[in-house]
Amino acid sequence: MSFFMVAASHSPLLDFPARQSSSVENILGALEHVRKRIEAFDPDLVILFGVDHYGGQHMDCMPSFCVGVEATAMADVGGTPGRLNVPRELAVEAVKAIRAAGVDTAVSYAMDVDHGFSQALARLLGGVDRYPVLPIFVSCLQPPFSPFARARALGDAVGAFAKTLPHDRILFVGTGGLAHDPYHLFPPIDEVQPEWRPYILHGKAQSEVPQQAWIDYEIAEHRAGAQFLIGDQVTHEMIGLKDAWDKAFLNSFCSDDLSVFDGWDPYRVMADAGIGAVETQSWIAAGQAMLTASGAPPRTIFHECSFEVGIGFGVAEAGPA
Repeated sequence: MSFFMVAASHSPLLDFPARQSSSVENILGALEHVRKRIEAFDPDLVILFGVDHYGGQHMDCMPSFCVGVEATAMADVGGTPGRLNVPRELAVEAVKAIRAAGVDTAVSYAMDVDHGFSQALARLLGGVDRYPVLPIFVSCLQPPFSPFARARALGDAVGAFAKTLPHDRILFVGTGGLAHDPYHLFPPIDEVQPEWRPYILHGKAQSEVPQQAWIDYEIAEHRAGAQFLIGDQVTHEMIGLKDAWDKAFLNSFCSDDLSVFDGWDPYRVMADAGIGAVETQSWIAAGQAMLTASGAPPRTIFHECSFEVGIGFGVAEAGPA
């Protein structure tokens, strides 16, 4: 049995940067490099720790973690629509194993995922249904947050489960982060604009705000943001890019002991590096799964703070091992 792990940032603006630049080319080049590595590895199972931006998870009942037994990617901003190739029986067994390990995950037989899953599937794997995939949602967008220690515990449980499987080649993927602050798009629930509150609370379960209206709003806001980001007066500080924070995170992440993150406070992370930085919990889950399954520590292969995509874009990998 062989294991491989990739953790990478995502950004809808990769689909429509306001200008082409060396930064955009560097990011796309790094993703293409990893895609070729994954293609050569040829996983027979992908375990993907992803996040959500009110595509499939809403505040009427927001789980800390959720395993998708069946899942469909929506056509949101930066997303690629389509049905994920989820091995149903394996997903159910994963839920049992994760819960038996002391991590209380929710389960969904009709999970909707947005670009927090599908961009990695499309750009790293070549399609949302190219490989069998076990999708695991990690809640990182809205307080109250789960502790970073629980994300690592989730990864440990998944890594232990993966070692019991009959597969020859398993790929772990974590997607999200690094430092960025889309606070105005995803404010705390008590600050949500009244016109969007029904959708943020109930998603498709209500009829007052159609899902497509939310998607159209997100597209328009991202397109406007793309133009703002390349303004002559814009600085890293103005848009929440934190090169030093990114590098400190990557330095801690690229080790054979991720327990250092057990003491991290998600509210401190949000204050220091923006609400988008809390998405690094998906990296920690994937990295710990790889360590538990194989012992192989992550290593950074790319990092750049990019005005054009509005985030500190990082890529790390471990293995194959």
